Amino acid sequence: MRQPLRWSLVASVLVAFLPLTVATASSSAASSSRSSCHAPRMIGLTVTAARSEAKKSGCRLRLIGASARMPRIQTIRRQSARPGQVTKLLTLTVNPLCPGTAAQGPPPGEPLLTPGPTELDTGLFIEGGALIYRSAPVCKALIGRSSAGTITVTNFAGTPIANMALTAGQLLKVTLSAGQYTITGVFANGTKAGPTTVTVPAGEVVRQDLVLDVP
Repeated sequence: MRQPLRWSLVASVLVAFLPLTVATASSSAASSSRSSCHAPRMIGLTVTAARSEAKKSGCRLRLIGASARMPRIQTIRRQSARPGQVTKLLTLTVNPLCPGTAAQGPPPGEPLLTPGPTELDTGLFIEGGALIYRSAPVCKALIGRSSAGTITVTNFAGTPIANMALTAGQLLKVTLSAGQYTITGVFANGTKAGPTTVTVPAGEVVRQDLVLDVP
């Protein structure tokens, strides 16, 4: 009689603890589910928008890269998990703040020389205005867009060798002989720019723009 009684007690204990074991496993699975999320697309969003998307998706965020000093302006450059991928922690790389004028000018450091055909590249730019902040992976890569107008290129003797009306965003590209040239321009509204003198060496593409500074 003792053996059946012992098995009866064991069965009672198992029955008592089985629901607890199942409940614990379910709780653990639910907790694991809550700690994971499907990564939303974050690249290009502002930090503020990315935080909002993370909250809706249930994702935990970690921000690296530049300090998010202006989250409504700074954007996301990279994310650790591709969109739709299940992850427990989503790491976002934040772009830096880039201070500059409202009207951005041409690339800094002109004239810029690069190996190539003997060529002059030039455009019309407006630069200046209020100080504003932008967001980009590399701040020095931010340049303005050329304005509409007309540019004339003359040689050392004063003879025009190129005269062209440009649309907004367009540059004048002139293949010429090595030497010294003068660039003048007129914006679409009639405002004059230049003259600017530039030397074009043989086997170099020279970038030299005309810039109108505004307060």
